[in-house]
Amino acid sequence: MNDSTVYYAPKPIQARTATLLLVDSRRQPMMIPLIGSMTVGRDYENATTDIRVQSGIAGRRHGEFVYDSANDAYYYIDNNSTNGTYINGYKLPPFNERGTQPFRLSDGDVIRIDASTLNNPHPQAVLMVFSRSMKPDEKWETFRNVSAQGSVTIGRGKQNTICLQDMMSSREHALINVTPSGMVIYDRGSQNKTFVNGVMLFNPRPLYNFDVIKIANTMLVVMGNDILYNNPGERSGTLSVYIAKKDVNFGKKTLIKDIRFEADAGDFILILGGSGAGKTTLVNAILGDGKAEGEVILDGQNLYQNFKTMKSQIGLVPQFVNLRLNDKVNQTLMDIAQIKLDSKYYSKEDMQKRIDDVMEKVGVKNLENHLIRQLSGGQKKKVSVAAQLVGFQKVFICDEPDSGLDAASRVQQMEILKEISNNGKIVMVISHEPDDAVNTATNEILFTKVIVLAKSSRDNAGHLAFFGNPYDALRYFGVSRLQDIMKEINPPHEGGKGRADYYIDKYLAVKAGKWVE
Repeated sequence: MNDSTVYYAPKPIQARTATLLLVDSRRQPMMIPLIGSMTVGRDYENATTDIRVQSGIAGRRHGEFVYDSANDAYYYIDNNSTNGTYINGYKLPPFNERGTQPFRLSDGDVIRIDASTLNNPHPQAVLMVFSRSMKPDEKWETFRNVSAQGSVTIGRGKQNTICLQDMMSSREHALINVTPSGMVIYDRGSQNKTFVNGVMLFNPRPLYNFDVIKIANTMLVVMGNDILYNNPGERSGTLSVYIAKKDVNFGKKTLIKDIRFEADAGDFILILGGSGAGKTTLVNAILGDGKAEGEVILDGQNLYQNFKTMKSQIGLVPQFVNLRLNDKVNQTLMDIAQIKLDSKYYSKEDMQKRIDDVMEKVGVKNLENHLIRQLSGGQKKKVSVAAQLVGFQKVFICDEPDSGLDAASRVQQMEILKEISNNGKIVMVISHEPDDAVNTATNEILFTKVIVLAKSSRDNAGHLAFFGNPYDALRYFGVSRLQDIMKEINPPHEGGKGRADYYIDKYLAVKAGKWVE
């Protein structure tokens, strides 16, 4: 294709929905879908805001949620309201005549409209929790009159006062004691820890009205003498990656810089990049093995700050399990469960429950007593998927899982990875044969997103040259195959056209809405 005839016009991006947990003076949790930019303010007779709260201290047009399609991100702005807005305990300061600077929201951010200190909230205060993992139809329960109990235990064990369905919570996860001065929360040595208003709990901490407790996938809200909580069980993840830069040699060399993208549960992401463009560096930064300047946020929690508790949720898949032909399906999965699930936190019964849930989910429960050699090819693939799902990993990273395989085996590996993503996981793959990842029935590309890294000649660092869906990637680079993207950005001595800087600049211009072909 002649370069002068290439035209790229990105499809209009529809705002990805998010969910807002809202509690106002009605003291009932409400799940509000956020669909693009929306305003929030006090409910009154002629109110025009999109989200209307019953609160005497909220402004008529208190603030607004702004969706930025270029970054696929939501921001919050306080419109210079009288009482202001707190996010994660921090009051947004005035910036100009319009309001505060936009605050980029991450999953789990706690937003408060309040008129006093957060340890002594106003009776008309408003609580909002931003999430891209909660669903608008999630059900909430109320545990009433905590003070009458004296203490409240929380965990997945049946003996707990509040019993959670979430297998990522520990059997005895947290304890709330009622003291003369109020409630105090303790973590009970849990595997995945307890968070209050987004901060990990290391020591006992007083609880105040409107405090938000997060235990694995479960959220609990202190509301006076009651506790509101959802009980979602296993929840899919949302991943936000921002790498300002990754240096080596004491800052003398920068490997990658200025990389930002977000991924949702169900995304199957291809990572492309030439030699030295930083694919492995990016993967290591996401895994937390090679920390970069920036942040990796999974479900609102920062991997770098909480590495010990989160490392099991983002993992490298070096190769797939070789299924032993003379083992039964259930025994195969039990062997894997005993490796992936720490016996300190999971009993044999817990492991079997997890295996049963996974087998039911992927459709092999009726095969649990069959030998692997008795299964069809499709059934074996499902067992391979189940083997990866036994743990509680939310992000799977695969570095050339198709390397050294023949074409048919490469297709099969990619189908397994796609099936894992279809089960609510995020799967990221480095592959040199990306065009093998197609649906054999429809010939559609299996990947939902493509990341392209290019090494700039200006600073010899890897930059983001594209992030978007694969069909847009083909149009953007003016090629018919994904692997041909590399010819566009690789240097001439590697058989490429040497256009890395062009596409790096193009991507920045397209995001800013300033690109003219």
